Order: sequence, then C-alpha cells, then structure tokens
Amino acid sequence: MKKFTFLSISALFCTTFMFAQPSASNKETIKKVSSKEEAKVDKTFMERYYSIKESYPSMKNLHGTYAASSGSMEKYIEKYYAIKAAYPDMKNGHDNYAASDYSLEEFAKRYYEIKDTYSTLGNYFGDYAGSKKSLPDFISRYFEIKESSPAMSECFGQYAASDYTLPEFTKRYYGLKASKSGMDNCLGDYAGSVNKLSKH
Repeated sequence: MKKFTFLSISALFCTTFMFAQPSASNKETIKKVSSKEEAKVDKTFMERYYSIKESYPSMKNLHGTYAASSGSMEKYIEKYYAIKAAYPDMKNGHDNYAASDYSLEEFAKRYYEIKDTYSTLGNYFGDYAGSKKSLPDFISRYFEIKESSPAMSECFGQYAASDYTLPEFTKRYYGLKASKSGMDNCLGDYAGSVNKLSKH
C-alpha cells in the first residue's frame, strides 16, 4: 500500500481545486448571457422598436412585431429566417412566427388551420397562428373590431390575437398615434402587446 506524504496530499488538493474553479471565460459567458436576459426583460416597446430599427433598418415589416414580443433580437431574427427558408409562401406570417413561442411545426399547423377554414382572411393568417387564441375566439374578436371600428382595418388581426378588450386596445392604439413618435407603422403591434410604450 502506498504511503501518502504531506507533499502528495497537497498536490492532490491543489489539482482538485484548480479543476473545480470555473475559468474566466466561463464567468464572462455567464455574465454576458444574464446581462442579455436582464436587458430584454426591462426593455419597453419603444426601446425594442428602435433597437431593431437601428440593427435592421431595411426590414421595416419586422420592427413592430419584434417590439411587441418579449424574446431576444437574436432569437427573433433566427426564427424569422428559419420560417422564411422552410415556408417561403407564408409571407404574411414570418414575423408572427418569429415573435411567437410556437415551434415551427405548431405554427404551421395553426396557419393552415385558419387558411383552410377562412381562406379569404389571408392578411390575418399569421396573426392567428402566432396567437394563443382558439380559432372561434379569434374570428369572433376579428368581427367585433371589424364591425365597431372599421377605420382600424390595418390592425384587426392584432386585436383578434390580443388579450385586451376593445376599449383597452383602442386606447393604446390612439395613445401611440397621438404621441407623434414616428411609429405609425406599428400602431396595432403596440396596441396588442403587453409591453409598456416607454419607461416614463
């Protein structure tokens, strides 16, 4: 049987201690990831809108849906290109998928569900597919806003997909419109989102 000397025990202890310590690069990675996560949680609709506008200025159709979502920009863009490659014909649903929590298969199933049942509502296929609403609930809400607020035609789908009552949605819609913030292309995205407009 081997005898353990003080030196061999010390060497064993030091080696174990060295391997148990996380490297500096691991600490940096963890810090970066948690900083990203914290940053996205605190961002308002306006902050998210201008951050994607600055990063992707030519992708105007994405600015509002990203600002209304809660995920990171990296994940949003990754999902956008994934559905664009897999389903190029779903042009009016690419941004909705990127902003949703659904897998590509789940989203596609919901997209084709509304397309097969209500083929004339092509502009709203993506709104439904990305929402948490059942198809009957979505359609009921769609007709509610269509009948009572025909002037808001560009955001029928966002209302139908949202959890707001019509007065709440309308208040948010016209609040952003009156703010003269330059974000008129995403009034419905903001009105239907849970994100605050700004920190003030």
